[in-house]
Amino acid sequence: MQKIFSDTRVLDKYAREKFSLTEDIMIENAASELERALIPHEKNPSGFYINRAAVLILTGSGNNGADGFALARRLAGHELAVTVCEVCEASSAMCVLEKQRALLAGIQIISAYDLDDYIEEKSVDLRVVVDCIFGSGFHGSLPAEAAAVITEVNKNTDAYRIACDIPSGLDMYGNSTSVVFSADETVTMGALKLSLFSDTAKDFCGKITLASVGITRQNYEQELVLPSCAILLDTGDAHFPFRQKQNVHKGNFGHAAVVCGEKSGAAMLCAKAASVFGAGLVTVVNGGLRTPYSFMDQDTIPPKANVVALGMGLGHANSCTDEYIEFLLRHEQIACVLDADILYSPRVNEILKSRPHGVVLTPHPKELCALLNNSGFEVTFEETVAKRFELTRAFCCKFPGAVLVAKGACVYIARKTDEKKECTVYVNPHGTQALAKGGSGDLLAGLTAGLLAQKYDPAEAACTASLALALASQKAPSTYSLTPEKILDIAGRFESANFDAKV
Repeated sequence: MQKIFSDTRVLDKYAREKFSLTEDIMIENAASELERALIPHEKNPSGFYINRAAVLILTGSGNNGADGFALARRLAGHELAVTVCEVCEASSAMCVLEKQRALLAGIQIISAYDLDDYIEEKSVDLRVVVDCIFGSGFHGSLPAEAAAVITEVNKNTDAYRIACDIPSGLDMYGNSTSVVFSADETVTMGALKLSLFSDTAKDFCGKITLASVGITRQNYEQELVLPSCAILLDTGDAHFPFRQKQNVHKGNFGHAAVVCGEKSGAAMLCAKAASVFGAGLVTVVNGGLRTPYSFMDQDTIPPKANVVALGMGLGHANSCTDEYIEFLLRHEQIACVLDADILYSPRVNEILKSRPHGVVLTPHPKELCALLNNSGFEVTFEETVAKRFELTRAFCCKFPGAVLVAKGACVYIARKTDEKKECTVYVNPHGTQALAKGGSGDLLAGLTAGLLAQKYDPAEAACTASLALALASQKAPSTYSLTPEKILDIAGRFESANFDAKV
């Protein structure tokens, strides 16, 4: 797990004061790290050039621009044709100084108006474009000239594209109101930033490389100076079930009850996922003849179940919804996974208020919007999407017994760790577009329920289930062909050799 911060400018200031790092030193280190990322891509694989390999650096007016000018100066000794496009005129003291140094090193500087001609002339030779226009403190809309430059570079160059700190056009929450620089790699300075892990950012950041500003990560990431806002999940953080003991029976691995509604396929996928992920017994409630032979079938939720999955394909006007909610209110000791249609019910609040722990909610953005509005937040769908991180955290602060899994291209998993602290948010960016299929959410609910049946901590169950889906998507043979059945086949092969199911 790695720490994520909302705004590292406070940490930059601390590093300068605590370790006597001047802005000059930090800019030089940033330029060095950009150079390290650039060098492997300066060569044309075909070996064919009309002229020397070309590098284009886009600069802004502040210290991100200073990083770009410093990089240009450092590259002046290479066998490269280095050009800086000054998108915004240098204005900060360091940017002005680094521009002067670049000029003294013989670097060519062009204006945004000259960019079209430059790209046409260098179309064969241009190997790398580096975005140093705006940094992590950017907010608002891009200036028209910057937007035009980024659009031109995105559309008309095949070069390897590197962003300095964050791709220009993203704000501190990873949102954008206009065009965004499309990077193959983002070299981010000092610490990981929240802006790199939004749904929007996922299409623009490419590979994320963490770079040093001149001190170790441990010395830079000071929680007392600026607490981290989230935790990045690594694929190794998944704790998959592992049955070490031989003398066991199905009762050792829990009983999951999955409620079936109007769209039975959703509940059946959920039930299969719970079984694949280790639940000892799975009961489908109201499945009838649609229930596979490998599952139990009952008309009511069995009181002996230790987890209930409710909402997948239930329907918004199911006559039994109140009955199911009343059951959960009477049986607070039974964990529950709430997904899909049930999240539109105002009565979900009753469940949340009645339980000190053991509730996992798995909404997609539209369901999250409904859930938030039923919980007193009064937000539009657009606000839900733009402020998903803050709203996810605020929801779990209001309902400390809940674990909220806010689904998206980057998944946010939030829980309240203790009364003194704000919520902890875990970020899972590892899933791919292969998961954009009906049934993926039903599987997430089922995988989570299967782990809860085995007495996993709710947050641990949610994180492991989310990572399982992500890892399965990475093993898909293509971006479009992954089906729920294939996901389950892959997920059923994951195993943590040193992790015993908590029975």
